[in-house]
Amino acid sequence: MLQLVLTCLLLSVASGLSMRRFLMPYFPGGDLAEKSAPVTIVASAVFLAAIAFTVSDQDLWAKSLILMLGLALAAMFDDARPRLTIALSAISLAAYLGLRSIG
Repeated sequence: MLQLVLTCLLLSVASGLSMRRFLMPYFPGGDLAEKSAPVTIVASAVFLAAIAFTVSDQDLWAKSLILMLGLALAAMFDDARPRLTIALSAISLAAYLGLRSIG
């Protein structure tokens, strides 16, 4: 049970912290260099991987919980330090993959 809660938490952190950067190129405004920055590319990869693992590995209640927590995290955290945010997101995804290989 603890592993299930931890994996849900890790996936929600990974998706929530990378969601803002993932959505940046799809909204008008902003600098083109910022939209195509390496941080945005890494954030897109982390976000899509987190969503893919959420859809493929979790139960229905866990999917709902992960997506709701991810949206809440995306709304709470701003994009003032994108490198730190995306690094935490990537670390969360890597920790999830480590737990996934154990279980």
